[in-house]
Amino acid sequence: MRSPRFPFQRGPKQYNKGAFGAVRTAFPLSSALAACAAAVLLQPGAAARPAGADSLAFFEKEVRPLLARHCYACHSGRAATVFGELRLDSEAALLRGGRSGPAVAPGDPEGSRLIQAVGYASTPAMPPAGKLAEHEIEALTEWVRLGAPWPQAEADQGAKHGVEHWAWRPLAEPRAPETADAAWPRGNIDRFILAELERRGLEPAGPADAYTLLRRLTLDLTGLPPTPAEIREFAAADSPRAALEAAADRLLASPAFGELWGRHWLDLAGYADTLGLGRRIPSRHAWRYRDYVIDAFNSGKPYDRFLREQVAGDVLAFDNDGQRREQIVATGFLAIGPWALVNADKTQLQMDVIDNQIDTLGRAVLGLTVGCARCHDHKFDPIPQREYYALAGVFQSTKTLDARMSGVFSGVQRVPLPETPAELAARAEALDRWRTDYARMLEERREAERLRDRLRAELKEAGDGDGDASRRKDLQERAAAATKEAARLKQEAGRMLHYVKPEPPMALALRDRPVPRDAAIRLGGDVHSLGERVPRGFLSLAPLDPRPKIANRRLIGFGFQKSSGRLELAQWLTDPANPLPARAMANRVWHHLFGAGIARSVDNLGLLGERPSHPALLDYLALRLQRQGWSVKGLIREIVLSRTYGLAAAHDRRAAVEDPENRLLWRANRRRLQAETIRDAVLAVSGALDRRRGGPSLPLESAGSVRMGQPPLLAPNPRLGEKARFRRTVYLPALRKSQLAALDILNLFDFPDPNTVKGRRDVTTTPTQALYLMNSPFLIEQAKLAARALLADENAGDEERVRAFVLRALGRPADDEDFERAAAFLRDAAPVLGREAAWARYCHAVLASNEFLFRS
Repeated sequence: MRSPRFPFQRGPKQYNKGAFGAVRTAFPLSSALAACAAAVLLQPGAAARPAGADSLAFFEKEVRPLLARHCYACHSGRAATVFGELRLDSEAALLRGGRSGPAVAPGDPEGSRLIQAVGYASTPAMPPAGKLAEHEIEALTEWVRLGAPWPQAEADQGAKHGVEHWAWRPLAEPRAPETADAAWPRGNIDRFILAELERRGLEPAGPADAYTLLRRLTLDLTGLPPTPAEIREFAAADSPRAALEAAADRLLASPAFGELWGRHWLDLAGYADTLGLGRRIPSRHAWRYRDYVIDAFNSGKPYDRFLREQVAGDVLAFDNDGQRREQIVATGFLAIGPWALVNADKTQLQMDVIDNQIDTLGRAVLGLTVGCARCHDHKFDPIPQREYYALAGVFQSTKTLDARMSGVFSGVQRVPLPETPAELAARAEALDRWRTDYARMLEERREAERLRDRLRAELKEAGDGDGDASRRKDLQERAAAATKEAARLKQEAGRMLHYVKPEPPMALALRDRPVPRDAAIRLGGDVHSLGERVPRGFLSLAPLDPRPKIANRRLIGFGFQKSSGRLELAQWLTDPANPLPARAMANRVWHHLFGAGIARSVDNLGLLGERPSHPALLDYLALRLQRQGWSVKGLIREIVLSRTYGLAAAHDRRAAVEDPENRLLWRANRRRLQAETIRDAVLAVSGALDRRRGGPSLPLESAGSVRMGQPPLLAPNPRLGEKARFRRTVYLPALRKSQLAALDILNLFDFPDPNTVKGRRDVTTTPTQALYLMNSPFLIEQAKLAARALLADENAGDEERVRAFVLRALGRPADDEDFERAAAFLRDAAPVLGREAAWARYCHAVLASNEFLFRS
């Protein structure tokens, strides 16, 4: 069955047809390539900003606490005098404004008086006590840009009925439905899907061809394209079913599996290799958590164990130092975060850290926006403010930042890890070498400073008289050069001290505080307005009986130790009677394999989230996850072996009218590859991919001098070593906010901001993406490498080269149209560009094509 066409195209390969036919008239950057790149703009799905539930959650998490903290004392119903007759505690009051008019123009931050006031761009400037932090102004600006969303009053009623909501009901044993076509289903997954299609009078599309299915499976499980040898073996198999099973098992056992699926989890964890909001402070030790996650997925670590280690690994029992080390690193899940380290208000900082931990845990593990209960009872879900602060007490009794809490700057907590005897010996040897190198560096610095001071003195003695002008000029130039060299050596000495000196292995991790402490409710979210103190505990919406309690002391070895409650929290999360973690993870697995979750709002399964299209199927998958020993690999395997997963992306007019969004899965979803997969696939096709695994990210260069003991900031464009720059993207530095210039493909193709939990990435379509595909030095370089590899065999003909490259890049055999268009392109281009450059343009066009960028 033929695949559905893209808009304005007669078929996926028609992209190439128009491209190669146009090369005759434009070679500087061929029309061929321009057409290929521009076709990206023809793809649907240009949504860029959160809407609906996401924007309301953003308001509840970022904006309402900010307004309560800085504005409500003077501009709310609780103020003794409402200054300027302006209230900011309801949507109506906000839009009505005060004496000067509306405070906010939804969608127009520049035209909003509120944004002008907090930016100190108008009079009066607000708040009068001092300008807000930059990230707070950014949050307000983004909220207004989103349309200043505010929860509707009638939505408050939803919380009263939330107990009956599907997401927190106990997992029910679903009965697989009967289907009229008893031969089509391979298992229960297919029965649930087919039964709903039959109920609507629809039929599933036919199966995808072998080439499409293998490329889909390989990209979905590893983020890399299949090799030509794997393609030939799969297509030639006598038993397609046996070949699919063998391919699934091979891919699930591949190290590349954990590199892709670990990246999915890092999207939820807010992982980055830098610290701080608005500052690029390198985090030398974050990579250990990244490698832990990748190894956990590759080793098939049970998902319940995976969660317990990340929440309470440091207080779990262990059998040896290796296991203890791994468990400490695991708590980086809640220790590596977007902390606003520059904050003189340490109480505010601590509560912001706790709020981020609760929000991350809620969205990533439970699929709930628990953080929305920070200022008041949750407006939609049955999460009272008391229960938010019951959880907050657990994290208030946990140490995340280090003890340096004086002044403005705070630091992150680094926990030393157990070392093996071999590691201890190697570090002692490295430390001896470092001492020698550092002493030499300090001597070079002192020598440079002495030369600088001597030249400055000579220049001062020369004065500004009528003496030898040429000598004064020479002294000025030499003094300037010496000053520059002394500054460079000072910076290098600081870099050696902070980033080169061998030290014990460290991790960003959690630790229990010596004395646990329950949290007090913060009235209206104001951290300095204390209410009742709440015993530490958990959410009541999960139907656990009996409801677990936190012990103040826990038996450790031969004695007792104070308990923060994280161990009990980890046990509560992974109790089989708690339906939320299993449902949320099963839904995420489905999302990554089909492009949309059974409940599409994967980070919010609450009342504001979307209802599942197949609720019984979701319960079936959640129970399968639990009963297969919480094996994520086992769940993935069962799904990819279903007929539903193997459907073609074929169009059916009647089905498209009945179910235009394909919620019933009558066909496969065609979707664009993620940013990292695009980059990694290009490297795999060109042959440049460096498959080395793990270890620190690329060296982070120092920028500016080291002052006040602070670590150097990350330079905007660090040098990328030749051997390291072609590693898989997951092993390269991930920064908060925008990414490195050398990885600009991530900025353009919707790599998520690590400051947010992002279970479902945005998919935008912009002109800059097309321009990148045409002009990117990275893509041009990889196309040249691919062309050289094709031309290396002098005995091969052009047709054989086209056949080899199409199979490698697009995962299917070349056909007559491929040969004809490539021959016409090369015939016209080679005399103008030269043979190698023409082949490079050909490879570039294929790598920029929709057929390469999309997975069918």
